[in-house]
Amino acid sequence: MTDIVFMDTETLGLDIDAPIWEFAAIRRHINSPEVADASGITSTECRLHIQIHHYPDPWLAGPDALPEQFAADYRDRFDPANALSIPVAAALIEGFLSGRPHIIGAVPSFDTARISHQLLRPARIPDPWHYHLIDVENVVVGYLAGKGELFPPPWKSDQLSAAVGVDPEVFDRHTAMGDVLWTRAQWDAVMGCSPRE
Repeated sequence: MTDIVFMDTETLGLDIDAPIWEFAAIRRHINSPEVADASGITSTECRLHIQIHHYPDPWLAGPDALPEQFAADYRDRFDPANALSIPVAAALIEGFLSGRPHIIGAVPSFDTARISHQLLRPARIPDPWHYHLIDVENVVVGYLAGKGELFPPPWKSDQLSAAVGVDPEVFDRHTAMGDVLWTRAQWDAVMGCSPRE
């Protein structure tokens, strides 16, 4: 079986060139003997959580600046002394994602497009993930529809999460690792996996 990776980035905006400054991922190695879920599938997990050097101007000022809530979080948490260079970050991400795992996220195409554009292509690294991306929100919608519990759109991610028993308020939202943990909890709730720390 193919490994799965829960992945998220934090950027300085929605534009494809808005710098990625934080990357987090949890890789679930399938068929490892340590942990079995309700389906009998066994797995282990490992994590990668890094900050990436970038140039914040003009992303923090001007008419298209990052909203203040996110800019304040960035100023509070970004640590330039421990941030990795783009080439080092690209190499670490490539290694972590080797073997073409399936990426699971909340709108994972947002993250993969920017990782490719900003980190991998400049280093001439091909995309290391499987081309079938998995959006956890779509998975939750399908799950709820299958149970006859789907409410009408528009759907909000917080409502979908709560509908599968995952309280979004217990996660450190809009941080890369917080969103990864939230995504993983929703996946596990739908797939019948035991909750993890």
